[in-house]
Amino acid sequence: MRRGEVWTYHPPTQQAHARQMLLLSSDGINDSQRPWLLGTELLDYDPQDILGVAVDGRYWVSTLNLTRVYRPWLDRCVAEVGADVQEQIDSALRAALDL
Repeated sequence: MRRGEVWTYHPPTQQAHARQMLLLSSDGINDSQRPWLLGTELLDYDPQDILGVAVDGRYWVSTLNLTRVYRPWLDRCVAEVGADVQEQIDSALRAALDL
């Protein structure tokens, strides 16, 4: 698992549907045995926020929607964002968190 990868995410509740999560935690955390990672859900709409980033022509992320991601519920890697998109996400995260 690497930062910038998009994984399908399957929480085991009956009402939960599979989502696509972008991993945001550092590769040091991703390579560890920690059960929780940091990520954000891919959105299929523009969040209409200055801290939203277009991933491609179809998906967006909102850097205000950070969440913990439980590693065992990650199913498979389906994509990886490009370096330019990752830099835009990093900039929006720095602004959102005042880093």
